[in-house]
Amino acid sequence: MKSLPHVTTMPVLVDHVIGRRNRGLTAPVIIAFCFSDISALKACLSGCRMAQSIPVIMTTFNQVNSDGGYAGVTASGFVALVSELAAETGYAGPIIFGRDHGGPFTVYDHRTLTRQQAMTWVKYNITEDLKAGFSCWHADGTSGRDDEKENGSLPMDLVAAATIEMIAYCERERKRLQMEPISYEVGSEEQQGGLTEPDRFDTFLDLFFRGIISRGLTSARIDFVVAQTGTHMKLKRREGNHHFQLYQDGFKPHQVKELDRVARKYRHNMARLLFTQHYSDHITPGDADALLRSGAGKANFGPEMTMPELRRLLEWETKERERLCAHGRIHEASGFREAMINEMDKQPEIWQNHLPESTTGEPKAGGGCLSIKNPDIQDALIVFRGRYVKNRPACAAAIRRLLRNVMDLDIDRNPEKTIIDDIRDTAVIPRIRQFRMMGIQDAIIANG
Repeated sequence: MKSLPHVTTMPVLVDHVIGRRNRGLTAPVIIAFCFSDISALKACLSGCRMAQSIPVIMTTFNQVNSDGGYAGVTASGFVALVSELAAETGYAGPIIFGRDHGGPFTVYDHRTLTRQQAMTWVKYNITEDLKAGFSCWHADGTSGRDDEKENGSLPMDLVAAATIEMIAYCERERKRLQMEPISYEVGSEEQQGGLTEPDRFDTFLDLFFRGIISRGLTSARIDFVVAQTGTHMKLKRREGNHHFQLYQDGFKPHQVKELDRVARKYRHNMARLLFTQHYSDHITPGDADALLRSGAGKANFGPEMTMPELRRLLEWETKERERLCAHGRIHEASGFREAMINEMDKQPEIWQNHLPESTTGEPKAGGGCLSIKNPDIQDALIVFRGRYVKNRPACAAAIRRLLRNVMDLDIDRNPEKTIIDDIRDTAVIPRIRQFRMMGIQDAIIANG
């Protein structure tokens, strides 16, 4: 009886997708879950177990790095954590780990470093990622210092050179560690130095592959490429009330086709250049179908998988305060909402660029503190951006108090299970089904 490869890596999954396409069969779009929250990870693993899918879990430098990131773990610690959670949820299949947005200056605090210092830090993390078992690495050269910009963006030769330098180092370390090939992802949708237009995309790929050839890196697997297709999550006021909803603004299916046409010029056996859609969260069913038809290879999801928990915690805190107040015990309240706002105000760059516009077209509210904003705006931004602070000590302690109160006050007897089931049933499994990742384990075995 055939079985899954002993270690199922991203290259194994990519080869399966390409093989199905070459045989004229329906192929999945690989779903990459990009988050580090415990509840979302459990929901992902539980959903993949139920759907016989393979969890592809990628993490950014902001989330997980050699200094801990906002998740508080290193690459090896993250792999160990996810493995423990897999055992808890009953998932016994393979897990594919990868680095999302790996590159210099992608960590906000690093903007004060020199480029050499930033790249030294990245290279150290590349080695740690490989040792941890990451088999997909996004070499993102599109972030930089403001003083490196020309006409508002980074020079494309600098973006290409940084991308090549990371892949060259990663390949050298991979061979030193005697590891099998991994999948590389290049490009970015970010505006600072991103590939926002087809001409710029073409220029990058031309410079990139010239450099790959000159550095003798033609055996590196360039499996994925990212560019801007208009996706950008925004908050807007719901019609007729004061609440806000998250929506996907500006997805351009025709641009996916145009970018794919450009990429086609550079494709060869070791450069599949499967298009990756970042910011796929809250994409509409129609746009998801368009993405499937375009031949995209991977779709990344993150905030969509973490928001149900924060939304539920806010809902429970309201009930908690109502019941404690009725019993004269308001002093026992968790203070979850206040803790979140206080921590988000310590790092306003987390949320200030995401202040919502009203449906009447009035301009965004100004900067300032989140603590003085309208409560509906506060709640919307806690749900949308709170993942960056929810694991900080003050917030984590408030969440623990809230969950204890939720059980003690008979609001929910098993709040952890409710949160995990929410995420799994409303976000994880629907996306697995939508992008044809159901039963992928059996499909790989059958096509062995």
